[in-house]
Amino acid sequence: MEKFLFEGTQWFSAEFTAFLKHTYLVMPNWKWMVLIAGLVAGFALRPVIQWIFKQLKIHNPIAKKYAKSFSAYFFRFEIERPLAWIFIILMWFAIDDAIEVSGKFETYYEYILKGLMGFHVIRLVYYSVDALGFVFADVAAKTESKMDDNLVPFATKTLKALVVILGFLLILQSFGLNVMSLMAGLGLGGLALALAAQDTAANLFGSVTILIDNPFQLGDWIKVKDMEGTVEEIGFRSTRVRTFYNSVITIPNAMMAKETIDNMGVRPFRRIRQIVGIAYETPPDTIKEFCDRVRYAIRQEPAVVTDTVTVNFNGYADSQLNILVQFHLQVQTGPEEMEKQQAIFIEILKIAAELKVEFAYPTQTVYYRGGGDPEPQQQQQQQQHQQPVPTY
Repeated sequence: MEKFLFEGTQWFSAEFTAFLKHTYLVMPNWKWMVLIAGLVAGFALRPVIQWIFKQLKIHNPIAKKYAKSFSAYFFRFEIERPLAWIFIILMWFAIDDAIEVSGKFETYYEYILKGLMGFHVIRLVYYSVDALGFVFADVAAKTESKMDDNLVPFATKTLKALVVILGFLLILQSFGLNVMSLMAGLGLGGLALALAAQDTAANLFGSVTILIDNPFQLGDWIKVKDMEGTVEEIGFRSTRVRTFYNSVITIPNAMMAKETIDNMGVRPFRRIRQIVGIAYETPPDTIKEFCDRVRYAIRQEPAVVTDTVTVNFNGYADSQLNILVQFHLQVQTGPEEMEKQQAIFIEILKIAAELKVEFAYPTQTVYYRGGGDPEPQQQQQQQQHQQPVPTY
């Protein structure tokens, strides 16, 4: 029979020694005691080891000196948790080797430890891929092309998905399963899975099409059917668009690849067109002066493309004379466009006030034709309306 530590010494009595050597289930009692003590010690030491790793992370000089380095981004994640667990799991493996756990219990014990180890290693690799994504995003931001700005998040998500899938397969392999035969067996249901995943596959190919064709970029203002907003994210399955009322629309990439996309963000100039209605009583000379002064005021705005300015009297409407005001602005964003447009429209109001030009509103003039005093006729009509209606 195998001996345990301190056996044959004066540390334990004969009765206690016999108790320790007595086999309970599949192991002697002393192995159970050492194993349980090791497990309890591991759970007790884990917060301490985690705190030590956290202090090392906080006081890392490389991360402080290089704020956009891989280590700086990597240490932003809670890496102290998986690192502490990996240290404890390695200690539990060492206890297993030291006391020589045998039988099926050893197999199950090692499977559990391997599963925990694999989970936390995958977690660290996952954080590493995320940190690499931040590093490449910083590099892509410095280039003139925006295609790499779209490609980096897509590649990061792809790598993270591969890390999870491959890590899970490696954990299964460590459990003694033949992963290749398992995948071959799953191939029998591949056709049914492919039919069920048609939409997913279509969206995935739509994502690839968007990245290759590059019809829009992050931050562009786009219109798709009746949907309109700013592109926030291009994912595996869908594209997220922030609308102008601050909600988020999730559009499947398969739809984005098929529909007509109106990219408002690539316009070199933005057209402003407005019909200003003035009263019919406005004298012709005043109309001409009003148009000339508005045209001059618009051309003074630095963001206006001067050769596109049009301010002319161009039509007769039911209740107003139409003045066409049209020009183009050289701006980059929607808020900037609205700000410049507002400034110009306020200047038009000021010019109209100075020239006493009245803006028209829908009106209707009623002309009365007839001889004599209209009041008796009105009274007669009222009396006719007040006659009782016969009932039958």
